[in-house]
Amino acid sequence: MLAAALKSRGAYEAIAASGEAEVLPDELVAVWQGISQFYELDRTVAYADPLIVTRYACEDIANPKHREQVEGLIKRLQEEAVSAANVQEMLRLVARQRVQDKLAHALASRSPKDEVDTLIDEWRALAVPVDTDTEAMDWANVVTSRLDNSSRIRISPRALSDYLGGGLLPGHNVVLFARPEAGKTALALSIGVSAAMRGHRVLYVINEDDVRDLAVRAMTNCLNCTADRIREDTDSAVRAALKRGLGNLILREASPGSLKELEGMVRQHKPSILIVDQLRNLRIGKADNYTQGLDHNAQGIRAIGKRNNIVTISTTQAGDSARNKAVLDDGDIDSSNTGIPGAADVLLGMGVNDTLRSAGQRIISVCKNKASGKHGYFTVAINEPSSKVKSHD
Repeated sequence: MLAAALKSRGAYEAIAASGEAEVLPDELVAVWQGISQFYELDRTVAYADPLIVTRYACEDIANPKHREQVEGLIKRLQEEAVSAANVQEMLRLVARQRVQDKLAHALASRSPKDEVDTLIDEWRALAVPVDTDTEAMDWANVVTSRLDNSSRIRISPRALSDYLGGGLLPGHNVVLFARPEAGKTALALSIGVSAAMRGHRVLYVINEDDVRDLAVRAMTNCLNCTADRIREDTDSAVRAALKRGLGNLILREASPGSLKELEGMVRQHKPSILIVDQLRNLRIGKADNYTQGLDHNAQGIRAIGKRNNIVTISTTQAGDSARNKAVLDDGDIDSSNTGIPGAADVLLGMGVNDTLRSAGQRIISVCKNKASGKHGYFTVAINEPSSKVKSHD
């Protein structure tokens, strides 16, 4: 993998997004850091310069013998006959071996059945080889399918789908940001539930609230009613929600979760849409600071979407600048004004002030929109008891 990363920026980015670099043996960490420093300082190059990588990798190593080992390793990496095109298959094999080792340990230590079953599911999900077909692109098919509006996943609120040119396409990465208690989860649920009710498989991963509370909110959203109404006849409410398609919504809890765990869930459940609530709570690995960790996670979620050809949606916080502000822009994102917007194909800010809150309304700002190119903002109605966001009539 290190040889592939040295020879290809694309391979480096795929490895970084997978999280495998976070568990490298100690003797390889300096080499990876040298490769990372090279690519991060010059984002235009397609491959790394081994001499510069060696300098970066060795600059903090005082022991001459250790320096000599790192220099020799980088030279051997240059000679490796490895194709960067096969890096996804390498990552799959490494991940499967790691899960297999965990499974063996779990079985030997008589771990709980749920834990063993989860590892077995992950191991099976990693059994399918990655398609490394490098034949020429079928231009007509690709362009036709991408421009076919019937391929778009329509979502709620209706006004948002209209702004996106009819909905979202596989590979689109959406980031929602807002102040605490502004309605991020209600908007994410409205998107997820509406897609599920249209027959799309949606994986919703939450790492902040209790997943059981989220399940209640998903049902109130689906049935457009309050929790008290559901309490009156829970069995009938569940049957009605499932009949409407709520069974297509898969709710999972992460504590707090990592990019690698998300990838495993995607491989297991094979959704059309992945929703991560929230981005900021995911483990950030070995980033130098919180902002770099946020940027890394945002890029990682986008990479998961590209690799699995699915829509990815994540939520994050807006900073103090968004307090009591109706129309937001990318400068209002907390701690990451560049990395998160750069990772998003669609960037949505949800603003609220006292007037809007008292009227049960929010303003959605479309700060970035590669789905259709349309920018601006619009008002939506939010029903907090039902966790439902809909177009403002």
